[in-house]
Amino acid sequence: MFKRIVAGLVFYVGALLLTLFWAGLIVISGILPDRPKNSVTIRGEKMAGIWARSIFGIVPGWHIEVDGRENLPGENDPVVMVANHESLVDILVIYFLRVQFRWLSKESVMRIPLLGRAMRVCGHIPITRGDKNSHQAAILASAEWIRRRISMFYFAEGTRSEIPGQMRPFKVGAFKLSSEGGVDVLPIALCGAGRLWRKGSKLPDSATVKIKVLPRTRRTEGETYEAYASRVRSMIETALTTMG
Repeated sequence: MFKRIVAGLVFYVGALLLTLFWAGLIVISGILPDRPKNSVTIRGEKMAGIWARSIFGIVPGWHIEVDGRENLPGENDPVVMVANHESLVDILVIYFLRVQFRWLSKESVMRIPLLGRAMRVCGHIPITRGDKNSHQAAILASAEWIRRRISMFYFAEGTRSEIPGQMRPFKVGAFKLSSEGGVDVLPIALCGAGRLWRKGSKLPDSATVKIKVLPRTRRTEGETYEAYASRVRSMIETALTTMG
């Protein structure tokens, strides 16, 4: 328990200080000119990656392993990235892939002073759960990023799993975006994040988070969105069984 308390203190204090520093820099960067297309958001997102990896890196007992980097997209090669969701720190983990992407965040998070402004500079998309207009706006904004050759990232379950390793059904929004935007889905399996910070807990545990980037896939002819989502879910589920 003592180690968990120490790790918790390091996380909360470190996350606060790092967020103030990096979010402030991102907001300032948003004032600079945006001559090349997407340059302000790309610059901001690069700094967000340093922020996320720094928070993860300072916590005692937190480790990460990445497999399948050869499947990651290159510059101007957008995909719809889809992962399972086990923990509130999953988004920090995704930044270890070191690729440009945009993701959906609760509108309430976007209203947090400084942090919310920094997220908007990076181009992340606010969404209000249960609000149809908000969902429609998020879909349109996601499609625009794909058109601008920037990948989108989704936790396809919509919310965290109750039990690590046991995924909820996947929602079809990411798969519609992939098909209508003419881009691949990039499945990503996350293993261990649920043990690192268990749902409902106030303190972290020691754990190694494993990321496995799977080969791309695309909707086949005649495949429904539901079948597409289920097939990708099965790919991630199969990968998780081998990751331990």
